[in-house]
Amino acid sequence: MATLFVLIYSCEFFNYVLYLITNNMPTAISVAINPQWYLTIRLHLTTQFRKRRHPAKKMGNIRAAMSPFLAFISRFRLSLLTATGTALCYLLFYSANAWLFEHMEFTQGIAWVYLPAGIRLICTLLFAEAGVLGILFGSLLTANIYGLFPHDPVTTAGYAIISALAPYLAYRFTLEEMDLRRSLANLTSARLLTCVLLYALSNPVLQLIWFVFRGVSYHFWSGLIVMSIGDLMGSLIVVYIIKLLLSFFPKPQH
Repeated sequence: MATLFVLIYSCEFFNYVLYLITNNMPTAISVAINPQWYLTIRLHLTTQFRKRRHPAKKMGNIRAAMSPFLAFISRFRLSLLTATGTALCYLLFYSANAWLFEHMEFTQGIAWVYLPAGIRLICTLLFAEAGVLGILFGSLLTANIYGLFPHDPVTTAGYAIISALAPYLAYRFTLEEMDLRRSLANLTSARLLTCVLLYALSNPVLQLIWFVFRGVSYHFWSGLIVMSIGDLMGSLIVVYIIKLLLSFFPKPQH
């Protein structure tokens, strides 16, 4: 009987820790799996433990002390969810581009229309660093699924890093040199077009330098022209698709 009491009290202490972290005591799972006699003992033990060990004022202090940590956990979960959604969206648009424009490829990885370029830019503008992380994961995922650089993980890693870095560099330049707010409240057509052009130039240059260095492609100048056009066309198509979709939603009231 003493062993049972210790076990119950240990469970209560663990549940109380969960209460401090989630402020949701008792949990739905414990209510579902515990019989009535345990609920009665638990209620008594928890009430006494709170009264004697943790008065209301101390509880408030503990919550206040933990609030920065809980806020960090909340931001981390949101960033992880955003990065995952960006990676899946990137994979979806890459698959659509491969299906629609496969016959327009100049060479492997270089096409006259490249829709993922628009997703890279838009997700970076909307989600900043979380979008960059999602693009990195999405590029690695698509490279492995479609076998862009089979048996060459170094080239794959460099391709993914540049795919995520190029739109971020254009985004940072627009932030710092053109006074773009992180909230995008002052994102005008001119700023957006500047960002698109910067990305459509920086990404092909960096990618082709990497491909030539790795011996994957030797068509630098011709590849630069085709990739720049493909990234520009893909970015503009995605931007105007999003603009068209937004036109179906009611405009916010001022």
